[in-house]
Amino acid sequence: MPNTEIDEESIPRYKRGYEWFSHLANSEMSQKPWRRLGIFSFYDEPFAESDRLYLSPKQVMLTLAKIAKSKESGLVFVVDAMEKGEMGLSTESGFNQFMEIFDGLFPDSSKFYFGSKDSERAWIQEYSSLKIPLKWLVKRPNVFAEVLSDASPVGELVSPGEAAFEDFSGMIEVLVDKLGPPSLTEEVMGKIRSTEKSEYAGEAVGMMTVFISPATAVTRGVKYLSKFMGLVKDRRKQEVKDVYNEWTQRVKEGYSEEKLKRFFDDSLDFESGLIQAVGSFKPVLIVLETRGTFYDLFLPLVLQHLVEEIGYIPPHRRPKKQIDEEKKGSREEDWDNESLSYESIESIEDADLPPVTDQLIQSILDKENPYDKAEIDISEDAFEGKPETILFLDAASHLSKFSKSFKFALNLPEKYPNMSVAASFFTDREKISQALQEGVLDYVKEHALIFDLHPALFDMVTARMPVSKKAWLNGRLQEMEKIRSDGEVAFLEFSSSGSPQWALRIVDKPESEALTKIRSWFKRGS
Repeated sequence: MPNTEIDEESIPRYKRGYEWFSHLANSEMSQKPWRRLGIFSFYDEPFAESDRLYLSPKQVMLTLAKIAKSKESGLVFVVDAMEKGEMGLSTESGFNQFMEIFDGLFPDSSKFYFGSKDSERAWIQEYSSLKIPLKWLVKRPNVFAEVLSDASPVGELVSPGEAAFEDFSGMIEVLVDKLGPPSLTEEVMGKIRSTEKSEYAGEAVGMMTVFISPATAVTRGVKYLSKFMGLVKDRRKQEVKDVYNEWTQRVKEGYSEEKLKRFFDDSLDFESGLIQAVGSFKPVLIVLETRGTFYDLFLPLVLQHLVEEIGYIPPHRRPKKQIDEEKKGSREEDWDNESLSYESIESIEDADLPPVTDQLIQSILDKENPYDKAEIDISEDAFEGKPETILFLDAASHLSKFSKSFKFALNLPEKYPNMSVAASFFTDREKISQALQEGVLDYVKEHALIFDLHPALFDMVTARMPVSKKAWLNGRLQEMEKIRSDGEVAFLEFSSSGSPQWALRIVDKPESEALTKIRSWFKRGS
């Protein structure tokens, strides 16, 4: 027989990182089910990058998705394709290596692309474009209002009435009005004056970084949001006018009907295929190319549309009007009462009635009790036909600038019992927003993998921890740093149901038998 032994040195370090972590996850980590899982780092970069090993949040999430996915559950894997670096998905080689693993684990998956196809990254644009039914959004101005409020460059709270539209032209009008440059009314000026300068200097408000180019004469070489707000406050007319002209032009071009049709479809019978794929328990991959573009704000709409279709809301949490309508619908008979006429009983003679026989009595009883002889099929489906679904959200920190949408995505398990969410976070921020802080604290409570963390967030996580336990964790963190300095990788795993709850995990090379088993998964698929 030919020698089928694999030369380990020939294995790409991207795949090697996946294999090594997969062995650890399957042999040592907690296998207990979870509703929320957080993966944390400090920098927005790989956990390990050496000549021997490459390990990023995406490989970790692929492993956990494989473990979590069952035959009767849906899986939606949202991956950020704007990841930079030598093996980031924004490079063709990095994307191909990621897809090799994904296709090996989930060969029967449905894949979608979500972006404008403006870039030269053709390798991530080959899949079907995921679009949102425009008719769905037209009927939900409250949803659009929340998204616009999140994206507003001046922090405006947009009302559903202001967000309402009927077609693409109306949608463009709303977008230009709410995301274009603000009119310098006293109301707007009051908002700007009341805003702390540090909010603008540290991080963009809404989507202003997209609308104003850092290369303009006004903003070159400075923290441009802070500079721009200073100009607005001083009302330097010509400089503000130059920025406003650029801003207006960029918004109109970015939200043209041609561009919007890459994200929305106004066909009355349009179906994206996403809902159907999840409902049939097929793994779904959504490749995002929207980070840092005009279209960042549309991703929350994809999630809103998805969960509205597949999310299960328990009866006690449903609006009273909806429950009343369901009960009413179950009682109403499907007939037209006006088409039926009845003869008065007084006009019926005894001779017109059939003789009362045992056979007649039995036939009436049979009609009145049609289920006596039949077995009633009572469904034991806990979610009333809605699929149990796991959402993996890559690089969730980028979504945190849209605070309402960020909270909505992370709180899906709380609102929908049939949904679980795993999210990866990087925490290297000049200013930790309230939304990101709350998200991190929520996702470290149940099951978490901590490769690194912002010191302020670590203090919050351990604030109520006994000093002895905190000292133990600090010791493990020092071990992690030593391992990392040697070119290897380690992390802290927390499991609320584990015993002990905290454990130090080290990603080591598995034995050859274990590697053979991991590689066999690619042949079997999911």
